[in-house]
Amino acid sequence: MENTKNYLTHWDKFFEDWKKNPKATFDKDEIWRSHKGKIYSDPKTPDTKLDCNLLPQPYLGDINNHSVITLNLNPCRTEQEESVKGFEQNLEKFYNTDSYYKYAKDFPTYDIDFWKNQRKWFKRLKLDESKKPFAIEICPWNSESWLPLSINEKIINYMNQYVFSVIEKAIKYSDVKMVFSVGKAYYEIFAHEKSGFNLEEEISNFKNCPKNWPRHKKNKYLLNRKFSIWTHRESGIKYLNVGSPEGGGNNPPAEHFDEVLKILMQNHKIIF
Repeated sequence: MENTKNYLTHWDKFFEDWKKNPKATFDKDEIWRSHKGKIYSDPKTPDTKLDCNLLPQPYLGDINNHSVITLNLNPCRTEQEESVKGFEQNLEKFYNTDSYYKYAKDFPTYDIDFWKNQRKWFKRLKLDESKKPFAIEICPWNSESWLPLSINEKIINYMNQYVFSVIEKAIKYSDVKMVFSVGKAYYEIFAHEKSGFNLEEEISNFKNCPKNWPRHKKNKYLLNRKFSIWTHRESGIKYLNVGSPEGGGNNPPAEHFDEVLKILMQNHKIIF
């Protein structure tokens, strides 16, 4: 991507096609059409194909004015959710605008539970609350949950074109000059031999654990969390990954990790 305009144009064209024929657009997607999610149309026979009919969300927020860039896996919605039914029935703004960017820049799903949890984290980090993040979903298609991602050269090439090269242009509009990611999937992407990242630092309750690491309230054991800092070799942009040593979960770190995270970010000169 030469600039952010090319990225926005790419997704506007995607939605022109999707409005005409969601299934045909999905079937053309060589990267994601074979990836499995979980869609419980019938609890006894869950469908593992990603949902092409619910509104895709490749990104949310304003690429030209945001507090921080966050990486996410995919939008998790299903037709069975009552909140989704209401959301899908009120898409007039999406259908009445001539570009997805105009719809997405106000972050229309910022009030769902997932983003409420993220907002609490951002508030504790003292990010500017008058601004919203710019969130990139690496997969735009919906599912109830996300099954493990097979990291291969195709995925890495896709990430280089539609994620990392975009971030290189967009981060100049971000208050925080570090990209946030939560979950094991991103750790594995960064660690892939062809992803172009260097691991700068990693700390957890099992590795390089600092003295101020939070403990269980009864002081019996260290709380389970892992933080890692990665640098993209070409752009020099730093990425924070938060996860569990055992993997799984995409929840932001709890408040008792704030001091650990603050010191880690200061070590890498990330100040905001």
